[in-house]
Amino acid sequence: MKKFFALVTTILFCSVAFADAHKSVYLVDFKCDAAAYKQFASMTLEELNAQFPKGSTKLARYQDLTSGSGIVLIETDDPTLAIRHVNPWTEVCDSTITPVVDDKTALEILPKT
Repeated sequence: MKKFFALVTTILFCSVAFADAHKSVYLVDFKCDAAAYKQFASMTLEELNAQFPKGSTKLARYQDLTSGSGIVLIETDDPTLAIRHVNPWTEVCDSTITPVVDDKTALEILPKT
């Protein structure tokens, strides 16, 4: 179900993100411990948004507070910026970063039968 949610969210937001053909979207799938949520709750929305490195854009962040997991969609033309966003949280969160594409791009990539 979690992957389905991530895919639906990606499809909804990536159509806007791919207007600029040079930018890519990265899906950060994370699972955090209680210490991360204490730190997160102590911050303002402005402080949280400022954690995205210059040259990257947060498209969305959704959290399942009951399980400590969630996703972030980051748009950037430099994949190292997605990694730089995740790195400060590595002691309290396990994360994976996956490049994702919208339907239009998927149709251009996938072979036709």
